[in-house]
Amino acid sequence: MFDYAEIERTVRDNKLRFQKIDGTEKEELLQRMYDTFIDGNPRALWEGFRYKPERIDCNMEDPYWHLLDVIDKDAVFYFVIDYWNRDFVIFKGRMEEIHTFIGDCDGIDEFYLMTPDYQELYGITDHDDLYYIDLRGKQL
Repeated sequence: MFDYAEIERTVRDNKLRFQKIDGTEKEELLQRMYDTFIDGNPRALWEGFRYKPERIDCNMEDPYWHLLDVIDKDAVFYFVIDYWNRDFVIFKGRMEEIHTFIGDCDGIDEFYLMTPDYQELYGITDHDDLYYIDLRGKQL
């Protein structure tokens, strides 16, 4: 279990250069994410994916250990932390720093990585699944 203080500590202690997304920008980003990838208002976002995701095999290990194998460390994402299915904490940053954050933040177990063009989404679930949706070439 993690909390907001743990999130702040992780960013501070690792000197991560995240851009925190808050206020109206956060609400607009979440609405766009839902409109693009999610049907309805599911308890966990991955339960309501609008498109069938690709499931990336992580050899029955925590997906954390495989993220940098499948995602370029310099890629920029919106890093959407699902906080108990009630709220979201959102940062924008490079994958290498997101990976550092995930490795150091106690209790984080469900989060999403969305490209700034809203075309790709990775979902890491509390069941250690790594899902991927790529909208390029799909009929919307």
